[in-house]
Amino acid sequence: MNILGISALDTDCTATLIQGDKITLSAGEERFSRIKQHAGFPHKSIEFILEKSGLSPKDIDIVSYPFFPWYKESFMISKGFLQNIPFNFFQNDALKSKWYHFAYYAMFCKNALMDHRRYHNDLIRSLQALGLENKLRRVEHHLSHSASAFYTSGFENALIVTLDAYGSDLAGSISLGSETGIERVLDIKYPHSLGLFYSQVTEALGFKPTRHEGKIVGLASYGDPSVLFDEVYRRFNGSEPGFAYVSGLNMKYCRELARKHSRENVAAAYQAVLERVVTDMVAKYLRKYRMKDVVLAGGVTANVKLNQRIFEIDGVENIFVHPNMGDGGTGAGAAIFSAWEMNRQLKPYELHDAYFGPSFTDEEIKSALDSAKLTYKYFDEIEKDIAELISQGKVVARFNGAMEYGPRALGNRSVLYHAKDPSVNDWLNQRLGRTEFMPFAPATLYEFREKCYLNIKGAEHAATFMTITFNCTDYMKEVSPAAVHIDGTARPQLVREDINPSYYKIISEYQKLTGIPSIINTSFNMHEEPIVCTPADAVRAFTLGKLDYLAIGNYLVKGE
Repeated sequence: MNILGISALDTDCTATLIQGDKITLSAGEERFSRIKQHAGFPHKSIEFILEKSGLSPKDIDIVSYPFFPWYKESFMISKGFLQNIPFNFFQNDALKSKWYHFAYYAMFCKNALMDHRRYHNDLIRSLQALGLENKLRRVEHHLSHSASAFYTSGFENALIVTLDAYGSDLAGSISLGSETGIERVLDIKYPHSLGLFYSQVTEALGFKPTRHEGKIVGLASYGDPSVLFDEVYRRFNGSEPGFAYVSGLNMKYCRELARKHSRENVAAAYQAVLERVVTDMVAKYLRKYRMKDVVLAGGVTANVKLNQRIFEIDGVENIFVHPNMGDGGTGAGAAIFSAWEMNRQLKPYELHDAYFGPSFTDEEIKSALDSAKLTYKYFDEIEKDIAELISQGKVVARFNGAMEYGPRALGNRSVLYHAKDPSVNDWLNQRLGRTEFMPFAPATLYEFREKCYLNIKGAEHAATFMTITFNCTDYMKEVSPAAVHIDGTARPQLVREDINPSYYKIISEYQKLTGIPSIINTSFNMHEEPIVCTPADAVRAFTLGKLDYLAIGNYLVKGE
């Protein structure tokens, strides 16, 4: 069974191939188009999948998509607006705030209706061109998120939590995952949206919503959440069964806070309120259904600090976050759910790695280097040389093997450096044209996980994909301070030899040279550009970033 999953066309569109019940190939369209968070049909991603797999469109059995037809989505959007009028009108909130809420809500509805129709037509037209229109199956948006998380977790039973801005009249859900499938136990209706809540503070503090939320997570650690916590928390009505976001679309509220208070304190309050609202809700359902394992998906769960707080809830033993947690992963989730519908005996499997994208031959790499007129040296085994360069304080951009699935660079499209110099967060970000408040993430040998991080047992699988933070040990703070945030946490990638032998060998050789089992790993791209995909992309980013060395395949290039 070959199932093609196409994620939501509205942002970060991704195509994924499911064969049997497992992800075999996947790539985001942005990596080919070089347009960050590419919106629209993933023509080049599908072309890559068909070419790499040797399949033709006739070999595709099902095409799965995580939204309903535009007219059904439009009906749900309009219905949600009308249902929200009596609820919000009778809330204890200023009349002016309610007016702004409904004005912005009406604007949202108009834009959403137009967007759904446009993307619906784009989807149908593009599938017709491929001869795949009649193979289309639609899966509800948050069910797609749920399936992506549960069926790649390896857990037999789990509480499934999805949280995002909007999807098919919902902003989140809680479900039970078991051998009988996925059972929804809570719908979180839009506009009671934590994705909306967090994107508002992102915009109010001068960043791009839906893109720079990670900057707010880092910035929050520099502020005092108590200054504005009560003020912001009052916007949530903690009524059963979940929560309600009062006048949630009053966009002026957060802008006024940002005007009157420091951005650090505003960010801290929003992060703290997000953590309180989510953990209170999740804890309630864990107790109610006596669950011990939690799986997460949806754009809000890209918030690594929130994921740590969920893992710290009393009674949680294991946690997993789908590595492509945002809408880019909904195509995979929709396809996996379609596979389950075809075979109700399908059970969750443990996603081994996320290297599902394009890879390139030595000949293709050499051609790109020659075209750029770069001087290079070829190594039969390059890993030890990379480790030595890192130990000498050199910045090495690494391009190797298959590109990663999802938003994280996991060693194959990464910039590597030692973690002993805390100032690296300033000067390397400057070279790459970035503005960040989080330190670079550490890549740590799996065997040293408990020496470096506290209370990591049960979250190792999540940490393989760099989706959760942990409190660092004193040892980690001492030997790798560049990877430790001001609050004493880090967002590690645990590197295992059986998952990525070459990457593991680099860190292992570095550990032999220095005694330190962690290095810095940040994504290989320039500011506001997608992670590099091709050898030509790598050469361009290496040159623009003025990095010390480029290790591309088994070729090593020294910077000018």
